[in-house]
Amino acid sequence: MFRTINLRRSRALGLVLFAAIVACLIWYIANKRAEFLKGPVAVPKAPVDAPLSKAAQAAESDYFADSRIERERQRSQELERLREIASSPNTDDQVKKEANQRLLALTQEAAKESEVEYLVKARGYDDAVAFIGNGALVVVIRARELTQLDVARVSDIVTRLVGIKPEDMRVIARQ
Repeated sequence: MFRTINLRRSRALGLVLFAAIVACLIWYIANKRAEFLKGPVAVPKAPVDAPLSKAAQAAESDYFADSRIERERQRSQELERLREIASSPNTDDQVKKEANQRLLALTQEAAKESEVEYLVKARGYDDAVAFIGNGALVVVIRARELTQLDVARVSDIVTRLVGIKPEDMRVIARQ
């Protein structure tokens, strides 16, 4: 009986902790989105020798926002699927445990992606979007090109924050 109570308490505590993490993440993303929407709209300047059409300019300027939206859409779908698995009475306990672990991992990945993006922007870059998955990371930075120093700066940020080795990350420039 004592073991059953401890098991229930640990599950309940785990679910409460997970719910708190998800709530914090949602609050953080909502605030960042609000800041993003309130901020001034920067119109990218096309080089004089290669003017871009209005459609091309719109596609380029929307890449970072669209990438974030698509990343969150896919993550939301996966979170919902995992929540269904974890809450189903027909699911095996081991599968529920794995689903809860994946839920926690997704939440942590989302928080790390946001932090990487924020810190890259704090380094002076106009915009960035990060994707973490399977022990690897891709950071796309709004820039014409990146120097070795730029890549080293971003790698330093990521290595310290996320713990991913430089050989497991890609830093890409996108105008």
